[in-house]
Amino acid sequence: MNRLARGIATIIFLALVSGCERDAPDETGPVVRPIKMLEVSSQSGGRRFEYPGRVSPIMQTELSFEVPGRISAFPVHEGQQMSEGELIARLDDRNYQAELTASQARLNAAKADYDRFKALFDKNAASQRDLESRRRNYEVTRANHAIAEKALEDTELRAHFAGRIARKLANDFQNVQANEPIVLLQDDTVLEIKADVPERDLATEMDRADLVALTRRLSPVVSITSIPGTSFPAKLKELATAADPKTRTFEVTFSFEPNAEIRILPGMTARITVEQPSEKGGPDDGFVIPSIATVIDDEGSYFVWRVDRSSMQVESVRVNLGEIKGNQITVSGDLSDGDLIATSGVHQLREGTQVRRMP
Repeated sequence: MNRLARGIATIIFLALVSGCERDAPDETGPVVRPIKMLEVSSQSGGRRFEYPGRVSPIMQTELSFEVPGRISAFPVHEGQQMSEGELIARLDDRNYQAELTASQARLNAAKADYDRFKALFDKNAASQRDLESRRRNYEVTRANHAIAEKALEDTELRAHFAGRIARKLANDFQNVQANEPIVLLQDDTVLEIKADVPERDLATEMDRADLVALTRRLSPVVSITSIPGTSFPAKLKELATAADPKTRTFEVTFSFEPNAEIRILPGMTARITVEQPSEKGGPDDGFVIPSIATVIDDEGSYFVWRVDRSSMQVESVRVNLGEIKGNQITVSGDLSDGDLIATSGVHQLREGTQVRRMP
């Protein structure tokens, strides 16, 4: 074999080895399938309602000065946490300080004049009319002095409650008018979501006056659209009894406390989910699950995939089919309250398949 032939053979050999290396199977470990899951419970026998909404703080207000002036100090920034009574902004108070000083002088003069006539009146050297005139002048001057004191106090804008500066509505050194918004202060430790509930849903379940009992029954849960996989228990706070004339929906307000480790901002889109449990409400009556969660085996029997919470592996559980309503079906069998079942990709699963929850 000449040199050219040997060179060609070497190139072909290296190409074959490289191709085999590329085609080698990945031995990084078993595939973990993402699936949707559902925790079954005796309350699954009822109906679930979901309503979109928007997160808002349970307490917020636009703060403003009660007097006009030029902002001389504005030390806060947007997003800053404020304590109740903490300084937010201050106006140039020199004119107000001067007015208070002048008012104090007028008050001192009016009081001295009243005291002098009171002494003369006690000696029968002044008339009742003159004394009453000095007394009224003294009281008016004292009231004006109180107004001047209040005006000086109002040159400082302080937080009305503990909260966060959501937005600055004025600029440093800006001339502002009385009652012109300066900042938006929000208390985001407790949030709320408002949802528009159709009258058909309100008429069947949410028309009860006892909001505490209704909260326990419906178990409302808030989910944030931008944070999949997280939810927060909610409380029914307000229920409007007058419908919107255009949409024929009723505004229902739910409050919830966010997790301290997850930042939820007012204005985020969310949804509120409520469960209307079955009147039977017992596991012996079966569980209502999505019909796509059921699988039929080669023997014609039906089963669902139950997820072991510790190993996150699936196992088949035989079930008996019951009533079908829409895309929901009632099943009974070896399922128990709190079992976690797969509700997607069920035909690709096998005994012992490793899974994870899909957001």
